[in-house]
Amino acid sequence: MPQDLSPAAQAFVETGNGAGGYKETPADMAVRDKAYRVTADELRGFIERFERLAVEKAEIGDQQKSAMAEAKARGYDIKALRRIIAMRKKHPEDIAEEESVVELYREVLGMS
Repeated sequence: MPQDLSPAAQAFVETGNGAGGYKETPADMAVRDKAYRVTADELRGFIERFERLAVEKAEIGDQQKSAMAEAKARGYDIKALRRIIAMRKKHPEDIAEEESVVELYREVLGMS
């Protein structure tokens, strides 16, 4: 240990509890432990919530597959349905621009 430290700094180095050798009281420990439990409980809550949402997401995915299977069984073209679903998520301007670019490419390639 360096010799040029003040008595308070030496006490800090020796005890690791702060200047002057202050000790953690039982009340300090209770507050720290309670804060840790609250944090652990909160963290556990987030994880459990995420896990529940993952289960719900899987269930919704199964329902979507079932809906597509039913549509296919009734004779609908699934690729077309998926394309329409994707288009409904876009703005009309974006759809028009995409279709015009596709048409231009088809003309250039002699596919029109």
